[in-house]
Amino acid sequence: MSFPPTGRLSGLRLDLVVAAVLLSDTLVSGAAVAVGDGLAWYGWPLLVVGPLAFPLWRRYPRAVMLVSVGALAAVGHLQVGPLAAVPALVAIAVSMYRGHRKLTVSLVLFVSAATMLGNWSSAGFHFTGEVMEQSMLVIGWLHVALISGESRRQRDAYMAEAEHTREEAVKRKAADERVRIARELHDSLTHSISVIRVQAGVALHLARKRGEEPPPALVAVEEAAKDATRELRETLTMLRDDEGHRLSRVEPLADRYRGLGFAIELECEIDEAAAIDEEVDHAAYRIVQEALTNAVRHSSGDRVRVRVHHGEDALVVEVADNGRTRDFTPGRGITGMRERVDALGGTLDVGPGEYGFTVAARLPMPDLPAPAPSAAVPAQAAETGSTR
Repeated sequence: MSFPPTGRLSGLRLDLVVAAVLLSDTLVSGAAVAVGDGLAWYGWPLLVVGPLAFPLWRRYPRAVMLVSVGALAAVGHLQVGPLAAVPALVAIAVSMYRGHRKLTVSLVLFVSAATMLGNWSSAGFHFTGEVMEQSMLVIGWLHVALISGESRRQRDAYMAEAEHTREEAVKRKAADERVRIARELHDSLTHSISVIRVQAGVALHLARKRGEEPPPALVAVEEAAKDATRELRETLTMLRDDEGHRLSRVEPLADRYRGLGFAIELECEIDEAAAIDEEVDHAAYRIVQEALTNAVRHSSGDRVRVRVHHGEDALVVEVADNGRTRDFTPGRGITGMRERVDALGGTLDVGPGEYGFTVAARLPMPDLPAPAPSAAVPAQAAETGSTR
């Protein structure tokens, strides 16, 4: 199953093509029953409602899943064949892909139990090989759809983070090259131009001290040296300017995690005009990034809250998801965050919190100006879990 746009098809066109394929499957299944034993009149609308609802999956994935599974359950006694179950299986995978874990898993478990109970009842409440075979076939396909959606969601989240890491490596390499060029320019030109400027200035001073009119060429040399020094300083500043990761860019960071089933509640008091130590700024950004990545990959909740604000003498970063808090094993992500915080003399608390699983960091920042807080910005994201 492929959920994101592929090839030349994308967006609504891809959804319509998939819906057409699903509709053809159900119509073929219904036609086979109609030609044989006949199909009840209400069977046709139940067969087509799932495929017709599929184009709405981007906006209403849970509703599409409930409609498709409900239609399949309603038409199940008509013995329409396995093709009729395809829309419901696709809807389950799509809902899982969008991050609606709780509802999807609960629905699959309920349908699995109802299937087993129904087959058992039909066999006079005797467990036979046929009962087990029919039940496990349905239950197996339901769980295949469940696992397919979750694995694809995890893969896309991993690929997005890998792409971001690659982009950061390219930017870092470019920044290092700019610094190297700036250093070479400084060593090769700045000292020479400074010597020229100083010597021209001394010559002008001596000439004026003797009461002589300085030669125009000498005045021009000094002015040219001043201009060259100023322009070279501006060039070096431009080359050394590395935008890096700033907390003022935390909203675009949250945007990269949209569409994976979580809502991100973002409240950041830091803007581009805030005077923040570069190392603290960079560390805070990385902590938010790592905590969001952990949320996407491990949480059982559906919402993440990100808060960055000024404390009395520190910058406070808090990222919390509303998943169930349970025992977890600190992975490389949490270890890396702790190393960053320790290097700055701050504190990091990870574990149960008022909201849920919480990552809270305090980064010392003396004489920190406190601008007016900005409004919270809503966004979309993903999930968190056990090894962080």
